[in-house]
Order: sequence, then C-alpha cells, then structure tokens
Amino acid sequence: KHNGNISMDEVISIARQMRHRSLARELSGTIKEILGTAQSVGCNVDGRHPHDIIDDINSGAVECPA
Repeated sequence: KHNGNISMDEVISIARQMRHRSLARELSGTIKEILGTAQSVGCNVDGRHPHDIIDDINSGAVECPA
C-alpha cells in the first residue's frame, strides 16, 4: 500500500485525462472513481481520506468543475 498524499487539483487533472474511459455521465462521477482508486491504494487527498471527500461531493459540500 501507498502512504502518499496528492492534491485535489491532481485528482481533477487525472479525472479529465481519464474521462474518455469512464462510464460516468458527469466529471464528478469520474472524480469519484479516481478518489475510490486513491482509497484502494491507501493514498490521501489534501491530507484527508478519499472517502470523506466522496461524501462531501455527494452532499454538495465540495463543488466539482464541469
């Protein structure tokens, strides 16, 4: 397992690059896929657990770019 930390900007950049391979309808869905992968390998995003950020996206506390 990894113990790294990446920024949310990096997650969004990765999601934009992977968008064409994603089955998600919106970029926010692709971002959640990337966050799920980060969780699986043990990465944090901006020092937070990725699933907490997914919960924030679902509740509307975190805005995703279009």
